[in-house]
Amino acid sequence: MPDDAPTIIIYATYRIEAHDQGEFRDVATRMAKAARSREGCTFLNVAEEVGAPGTFRLIEGWRDQIALDRHQSSEDFQTILAEAGKLAIVERRADVYAIASRTSLDMSS
Repeated sequence: MPDDAPTIIIYATYRIEAHDQGEFRDVATRMAKAARSREGCTFLNVAEEVGAPGTFRLIEGWRDQIALDRHQSSEDFQTILAEAGKLAIVERRADVYAIASRTSLDMSS
């Protein structure tokens, strides 16, 4: 796989109480910006669901487990995680996908 191809994809969903939605948006945006500057982060996007205010989706790609571990153990991530932990998170779920290989599809018509 190319060096910039992720081998780990994380898809997380958070539902936040109305009074903490703005603060969660700020925390998630700061976390994403910090993560994107790290070596090994191929992408990290934060989106709020249009039809369901307070439902946020975080989708991230990491080159490998080492890069993800470095991110999760970093001081700035731990600080942001502590901030998020003080907010009214109603529900959260995260699924992690490991990508073992990549094959190109023949898309000729």
